[in-house]
Amino acid sequence: MAVSADSPDLRPDWPLLRQALADVGIAASTRVWTDLDARWDDVDLVLANGAWDNIHRPEEFLAWVGRVADVTLLANAPDVLRWNLDKRYLAALADAGVPTVPTTLMSPGPDPLSETEMEMETETEMEIATAIPLPPGEFVVKPTVSGGGFETARYRSGDRDAEREARLHVRRLLSAGRTAMIQHYQAAVDTHGEVGLIFLGGRYSHAIGKGPLLVAGAGPQSHLYQQEQIGALTASASQLEAAHLALAAAEQLAGPTTYARVDLVSLNDGTPAVLELELLDPALYFETHPAAATRFARVLRAMIP
Repeated sequence: MAVSADSPDLRPDWPLLRQALADVGIAASTRVWTDLDARWDDVDLVLANGAWDNIHRPEEFLAWVGRVADVTLLANAPDVLRWNLDKRYLAALADAGVPTVPTTLMSPGPDPLSETEMEMETETEMEIATAIPLPPGEFVVKPTVSGGGFETARYRSGDRDAEREARLHVRRLLSAGRTAMIQHYQAAVDTHGEVGLIFLGGRYSHAIGKGPLLVAGAGPQSHLYQQEQIGALTASASQLEAAHLALAAAEQLAGPTTYARVDLVSLNDGTPAVLELELLDPALYFETHPAAATRFARVLRAMIP
C-alpha cells in the first residue's frame, strides 16, 4: 500500500487488512509514495488510499499515479483517482441528479491579490464583499483539493467579523491559485453527525457514523488529520439509496471502483445528501467491522492475475 511519509503505519485497521490479505495468500507491505527510491514494478497491486498527503502536492501525486499505472495494477484506477482528487466532482454529481450539499465553487482569476491588499478594510473590502456572496446561515469554506479538515473552516452569515474572515479565507485560497468551495452547513450534523457508507469492489459493505468536527469561529485548520468520533452504524434505506446513486454516477463519469466511501449528511428536510465521495484515500474503518477486511482481501485477491 502507498502511504505518506508522516503516517507510514496507517490507521488501526491496517493490521486487520494485512492479516486478511495473508489469509488469502497475499503478502502486503507499505511504501512511501514520495520515496524516489521506492520500486513499484515488483508488486502485483498498489493500493493508493494511504497516500493522505497528496493534497499538499497534487501535481506530484498525479505524476506518481501515471508512473505506477505504467508498471503495475493500481487501485483505485488512475482515471478514478484523477477525477476524485478535486472536489469539483460534486458539481458533476449534482448535474447527474445525485443529491448533494449545496456548494458554490469559485476559481482563481488572472490577477490574485497580494497579502496587503487582502487585509485592506475600505474599498477593497467592499469589492471583496461584492465579488464573494455568502449563503445565509452557517456555511463552510475550504479548497476543492483538501482532506482531513485542512484549510477548512465554519462561519456564520450575519456576523460582520465572521463574514469578513470568510471572504478573506476565500481570497487567500484564490490568491494561492486554488479553487475555493462554499458549502451550506447542515444543522443536523451537530446532532446526528455524518454517515459514511463503505463500498468494496462496487458492493456495499458497511457504514460508520462520525461526530461533528468543525467548530464555529475556530478558523481554518493547518493540520491534515483530526481526531474523529467514529462508531459502527446501520445505514437507513434512504442513505443506501443516496449512496448507491452517487457511486453509480461516479462510475459512469470516471469508471468502476475497488473501494469507495460515500459521506452523507441530512439536509434540513431530512433528505440524505452527499457531502463528499471519497474514492482516492478514504479510511475504510475495518476496525468497526472486522469482517469487512476479509471481504476486501477477497476483492483484491480476485484482481491479481
